[in-house]
Amino acid sequence: MKKNTLNYFPKKKVSILLVLAIVTMFSLELVLVMGSNKISAVHNFSAQEKKIYVLCVREAGESWVDKNEMRSAVMGYLKALGLKYEVIESVDEWEALIKEAPEGIIIINCHGEVVPIPTSYGDDYESFYKDLAELIKNKGWIFVQMVGFGFCMVGNTKTVGESYGVEEEAIFRALGLEGLVDPWYTGTAELSGSLGKNISKAIGVSIPETVAVDTAIAIAVDQLPEQVKVLWYWYKVPESEETWQGYPYLGVVALKIGKGILVWGGLVEMAGAEYGKIAALVTAYILNPKLATMRVRLPLLTRKYIFIYSLVAVGAIFAAFGLALLFKRSVPPEGT
Repeated sequence: MKKNTLNYFPKKKVSILLVLAIVTMFSLELVLVMGSNKISAVHNFSAQEKKIYVLCVREAGESWVDKNEMRSAVMGYLKALGLKYEVIESVDEWEALIKEAPEGIIIINCHGEVVPIPTSYGDDYESFYKDLAELIKNKGWIFVQMVGFGFCMVGNTKTVGESYGVEEEAIFRALGLEGLVDPWYTGTAELSGSLGKNISKAIGVSIPETVAVDTAIAIAVDQLPEQVKVLWYWYKVPESEETWQGYPYLGVVALKIGKGILVWGGLVEMAGAEYGKIAALVTAYILNPKLATMRVRLPLLTRKYIFIYSLVAVGAIFAAFGLALLFKRSVPPEGT
């Protein structure tokens, strides 16, 4: 007698299929948790020594970037890496942090070329930059400035408005670098050496081979004060294109200034998410320099991608059982 495969399949096979689908979803969720923990452990972020602040206040504008888009990207990458952070959402919070002056913190500016100025300074950006420079030099602050000509504007709707143009050299004067740097190259820069590439691979993301720069910076390295030095850089303008007094123009460059660091990006014409990604990678490298030499290559797991992987896996299971059913139907049962 011929077996009714259509009736037999739902009763037995579908229940197995549903169990496998549930197990697959659970397993992939487990991969997300374990994978995130493994990223944190392998990258040694579990003992985060420096506190991270994401600077994105309501009262200041933006330049060359959507501040909220960059903030979201920074937060997303930091969270995926297991790094803790706080978002500074108002100029009052920003002013309180400056007055508190904690040691060794990291500030990621999401406003592009604009830097929020606390209300108590009014329009006195010179005094503000002087105080900020002292926090970098003496308190070990690390200021991550990815976009354009950082510090060429200040912003605070309570005093100067969303964006208020200031003298470009003011920040370099405050840092003791006036005349020793030239941040005026506009064009493209190329990924130089293996540092940026190795860090991005260790974390499991990609970064551009070439970038647009509006203010790549040339540094007179042999004339710098004793307390200032170039730690590293990711992008470089080919010297055949242009130099300043024989010094190459650099992008995403870290300047050690006293106890702290200024990371100067000079990047333009990117989406906020790309600025945010590079800022997060720079931050991760500062917290763990061993990233540059790690051979472990881990994908940057997020719930979005795990959900996609889950749907693909479940779809594959259904497809496999569907093919099995078609095959079973096409083969005549024994004894017919």
